[in-house]
Amino acid sequence: MRRLALALVLLVGVAGCASDVGVAAQVGEKTIKIAEVQASVNSIIALRNKLKSAADPNISDLSRGQLRFHMLSALIDDVAAQLKIVATPAEIDARKKAIRDQLGGQEAVDKAMSDAGIAAEDFSRYLTDVIIEDKVGALLAANAAAGAEGDAARGAAIQNAIRTVAKSLTVKVNPRYGTWDAEKVDVVQLDTTGGSVSPLG
Repeated sequence: MRRLALALVLLVGVAGCASDVGVAAQVGEKTIKIAEVQASVNSIIALRNKLKSAADPNISDLSRGQLRFHMLSALIDDVAAQLKIVATPAEIDARKKAIRDQLGGQEAVDKAMSDAGIAAEDFSRYLTDVIIEDKVGALLAANAAAGAEGDAARGAAIQNAIRTVAKSLTVKVNPRYGTWDAEKVDVVQLDTTGGSVSPLG
């Protein structure tokens, strides 16, 4: 726990030195603040501590994952606006109830969020993204078959729609989190070795 507390102090300290004054990423007109990403990280860590999770999280990976989440949400909003798709509050509430019923209560939902790295305050936003993605897939791959093959086609349609929007925008990432990969539509870790170290395998 002491190591975790120290890591958080160091992370906040670095944030204060960011050259772009607290900006984690820019997605078109959307600015994602370091404080926003850090709030999600802190919430997940607090939930894992409450649930007595055995392992300390990798702060770098967790922070990068939360930035990825917020960036993708911004891109999904743009896709939804272009296609005139919305996720209504009623749909979000219904999805929450279905998940609680399926998992057997809020405690199980909390554990699932902890395992998946979803902050409690981001859960509604996460479900918004899921609902919009479902509608995008249904719209752009309307003729896809049922089953795994159709799911793959819908998934590809969703990914392509997000990638297309991302390439039409100026997307910047604070180097402390990594770099933006436009093809993968992802925040990836910077290679700090200059290419001198190759991954195993």
